[in-house]
Amino acid sequence: MSLSLGSAIAVSTNFIKSNPAVPVYKGEENPSNLYAVIYHIEIGYNQGTSQFTKKYIIIDYKEFNLSIDEKNELIEIAKQYCKSNNIPENEQLEIALLDNEEAENFLEKVFNNLKVIRGLITKKD
Repeated sequence: MSLSLGSAIAVSTNFIKSNPAVPVYKGEENPSNLYAVIYHIEIGYNQGTSQFTKKYIIIDYKEFNLSIDEKNELIEIAKQYCKSNNIPENEQLEIALLDNEEAENFLEKVFNNLKVIRGLITKKD
């Protein structure tokens, strides 16, 4: 196989915004009960002459072997987050579980603050 680089393509991203992380607890609200963290990232972009914002709700959870019911429960809690923040469920919203260590490592590198945010949440007394 022979690989080669193509010509550069302009990307019309206006902004990338990382909103405050939201902890999800199993049981009462204390660091030992931290179950997951919801990250809300927004990317502004142009499509023709219109501006749009794509919203990504990413759920990072501690256990990598959750049942389908537990995963669905996390999706539902993310939908509650969206509703409480007036984020409409439409084509501009994507909700995803971060259930892959490689993907998590990639996001941590791109948004370098994910571990810092999680650390602040877990050290909160």
